[in-house]
Amino acid sequence: MTTHEFKFKFSTREQFYGIVRLLNAECGKGNWTIKGKVLKGLKRIETTWGGWGMSSHNTAYTPYVEKTVVVPEKYKHVESMLLFIYKDERIKAND
Repeated sequence: MTTHEFKFKFSTREQFYGIVRLLNAECGKGNWTIKGKVLKGLKRIETTWGGWGMSSHNTAYTPYVEKTVVVPEKYKHVESMLLFIYKDERIKAND
């Protein structure tokens, strides 16, 4: 099976769980993966930056966890869907 890989910047658990629901709906459970431990990284961010929304911090930097998402080639369109629906606009392109 050929696969399509792309990087995604996760910033909250709420966003992560939404992405998991979308991937399950589009690709089917067990037909996709994320390389690495997203929740562990997000938990570290929450501990350091304080909470899911992190709205109490007025900084130009938004912490995130960048991981590689792997989907079957025939579902490569989900990359565009994820970016359109779940991209955190607070994260700068160069971060």
